[in-house]
Amino acid sequence: MKFKSHLLTLCLAAAAVSTIGASRAHAAVIPTVYSTSTPVAVCDLCTVTSVLDVASHGLLLDVNALVDITHGWDADLTISLSHAGTTVLLSNRQGGSGGANYTGTIFDDQAGVAINAGYAYAPYTGAFRPQEALARFVGADVFGRWTLVVTDHEDGDSGIINRFGIAATAEAAQVPEPGSLALFVAALLGFGGASRRLRRRA
Repeated sequence: MKFKSHLLTLCLAAAAVSTIGASRAHAAVIPTVYSTSTPVAVCDLCTVTSVLDVASHGLLLDVNALVDITHGWDADLTISLSHAGTTVLLSNRQGGSGGANYTGTIFDDQAGVAINAGYAYAPYTGAFRPQEALARFVGADVFGRWTLVVTDHEDGDSGIINRFGIAATAEAAQVPEPGSLALFVAALLGFGGASRRLRRRA
């Protein structure tokens, strides 16, 4: 009788665990979040930042950076994005001779043209692949502070960070299916009832 009791206990426990495991992950598009710390002046030979804070939680699946910078000589600039201890180089002194501005620039790993391609020209309007993959952020929590860092390496031209934002897709925490919860409760109830019956028979 004790053997049967242990066997039934194991079966019901396994059923309970399997129902808890039957959960789903929700991929959610995080609405584009823009910095409230713009405009920011980009002075000669300076490093300046613009920050934004994301209030939502979720493990990152994809992220794009949206940048609008007015500057007379893009080749003076290094632009990077930092979050949760990771920094990604978006653009390093691109623009060639006399290229000006990043106007409505979207840094996107899936873009067809790289920002450092020989045929990519300022003002870089539209989507471009960054010099380092934004996929380095994948798996991090989207929550918290994101920082755009802009460094001007040469004197003679200054500029302005007009706008900075991110658009992301994140995986929300796993939530048990309603049916799974019902099965879990039923399994626990069955476990309790079966245990009481077996104790009475013993």
